[in-house]
Amino acid sequence: MKLQLNPKGASLTRHITESIIIGVVLTFLSYAVGIFAGWLTPAGLNWLEVFAVLTSYACTYLCVVERRINYPIGAISSAAYAVLFMQSGLLSSAILNAYLAPTLIYGWLRWRKDANARPVTHVELKWLPVYVIVAAAGYVGASLISKSFGGAMAWTDSIILAGTILAQFLLDNKKLENWAVWAMVNVFAIYTYWTIGLPLVAFQYIFFLANTVYGYITWKRSKEQAHETSTLKEPVLTEA
Repeated sequence: MKLQLNPKGASLTRHITESIIIGVVLTFLSYAVGIFAGWLTPAGLNWLEVFAVLTSYACTYLCVVERRINYPIGAISSAAYAVLFMQSGLLSSAILNAYLAPTLIYGWLRWRKDANARPVTHVELKWLPVYVIVAAAGYVGASLISKSFGGAMAWTDSIILAGTILAQFLLDNKKLENWAVWAMVNVFAIYTYWTIGLPLVAFQYIFFLANTVYGYITWKRSKEQAHETSTLKEPVLTEA
């Protein structure tokens, strides 16, 4: 069997294996800390939460290493989170994940195959007002819906929804700035999910917050390497 390689030379099989190991280890660590701190009890484990957290860790790692397979795994994780958040009364987060599950197809198409992956680029300044307006409209809409149906923690839950839609769109288009938006989302997510009684999910977002730094550094390096490669390929003009 021929292994598919990404631009850095690592095989797809290796990255998938690493993502599973990372998912299992971090999920176990999250539960171990939760039980040790008294936030959780072994008898009270929510296996839907375990599955959502594990697949989310795996998806995030595959995203950082720029593997397109992160999208189908992310869709599965989002579907699990949608059910979990609905059970917890977080309507905006439930709606968000129900929305993300099918729309991740857009990112799958935008990233292209690993062998011809879309390069990492910066957001153009002319598009910043559009992003801000869309995010603000998403927040207002989510807040009104959540309040109308009696959703818990409507204002922070709505920020998570609007910020995630913006961050995901930037990620789908391989924009380096997506990591900064994710960092903001993660801060609100930690507070919201901890307060609502989902300590494992909240603890996961602490890892995600740290991962935004790692993701930014990794993608920035990828962008610089792509630029160096394209520069080397440019023909050198000489005087006749």
